[in-house]
Amino acid sequence: MYLIKKTVAFLCVYVLTTNCFAQNTVYLPQKISVAALKADFLLLRDTLQKIHPGIYRYKSSTIISHIFDSCYNSIQDNMTVPQFFMLINFAIAAMEDGHSNSRMAKQVMKDYINNTKLFPAMVMFIHNRAFIYCCNQNISLAGAELTSINNQPIQQIVQRSFAYIPSDADIQSRKNWELNENFPFFYPLLHEAVDKFNITYKNENGALKKATLQPDVFQNINCPAPFKRPEKYLQLTYKPGNIAVLGIKTFLDDFLQQTGENFNRFLDSAFTDIRNKNVTKLLIDIRGNQGGNDGNGALLYAYLTQQPFMYYASQETVSGKFAPDDNHPNLKWQQPKQNSFAGKVYILADGHSFSASAEFSAIARSNKRALFLGEEAGGGYYGNTSGNELFITLPNSQLSCRIPLVKYTSAVKKNANKGNSILPEYPIYQTIFDFINHTDSQLDRALVIVGQNQKQ
Repeated sequence: MYLIKKTVAFLCVYVLTTNCFAQNTVYLPQKISVAALKADFLLLRDTLQKIHPGIYRYKSSTIISHIFDSCYNSIQDNMTVPQFFMLINFAIAAMEDGHSNSRMAKQVMKDYINNTKLFPAMVMFIHNRAFIYCCNQNISLAGAELTSINNQPIQQIVQRSFAYIPSDADIQSRKNWELNENFPFFYPLLHEAVDKFNITYKNENGALKKATLQPDVFQNINCPAPFKRPEKYLQLTYKPGNIAVLGIKTFLDDFLQQTGENFNRFLDSAFTDIRNKNVTKLLIDIRGNQGGNDGNGALLYAYLTQQPFMYYASQETVSGKFAPDDNHPNLKWQQPKQNSFAGKVYILADGHSFSASAEFSAIARSNKRALFLGEEAGGGYYGNTSGNELFITLPNSQLSCRIPLVKYTSAVKKNANKGNSILPEYPIYQTIFDFINHTDSQLDRALVIVGQNQKQ
């Protein structure tokens, strides 16, 4: 990865609270010896402590060392690769860095999902609540709110899972989105193997119901994906009430090249058109924008301000800080664009608004240039660790671990929320039926708020 790019990490989960991992009676992969596992763990620990510049951003070296020691000492028996994978991911998650992650070798992951009996429904997590998106065993469950599995309240399952998912600053909205993708695969590693799932759920009318489901392999429970890549990542539309909606679904130039889009040209054309139409309110939709090129975030903000501004306070590796020179232009003072927008700005974000899009959001929040709607943004308010990265393969388990090498600190004032995240003034959440029916009630409600709002 080039220094100017920030992209989403593949995030996974682990169990620290117990050394007893669930065993599947059908799938019994080969185990790795204690000595080999400890050697792999020490290699990763040593590498992280030597080259990860943001390892102690949210927790002290004393706390991180204690967690690493606990993980290492928990290796008392031989483990399978999936079990060790979970251990490694807990250690990584403890740093609260959403760009760091681990993944299993492709063949190991393929064997796991093809042979392990999973919870047989696709579950989506919305604001720490669980909803069934689809269930091939019982299609009537689609849209139901899942309240318990085998007498364990779903809130306990969610909170336990969240503790094992890496995210900047332990941000909960980010964990919701990551759990959407990983829940079927990791549930067997977080709980004992069972021959059936007794669930309780609420139907659309709020009535409490019960059902029994049978564990099954992934190919039998897989459903059509609720998400797909947009045909265009950059869009400008107009809504009643003199509102412009600017959809910015990525900052990554590589994605834009695939769809024939150019970030610079699009913004210049869009903001010229917004000015010509005398728009007074602008809603910027960055939901699902998981980051991209650093300069694109700074460029977007340059169209929202009439004053010079700093975007990054610093960028550094373990060797030292970068100088604000031609190689690092984003460390210099940034200038507003001549056709910048002077009206009211609103930003619609979610837990997938990560990395470079969270940096942009932090600058807008710090400078009081926008009001936020939707969910807590998925990236940290004060910055992240990303940019150039190193991939290390642990020799005995063949786990691949991603380590970002540049610590970014955003040029922001102290957060008025006294936290490390970007919270919305107007919380709005999508519903499970938005995903099932391909509607967007979250945007509809946001437009109502923007149309009625007189603040800012």
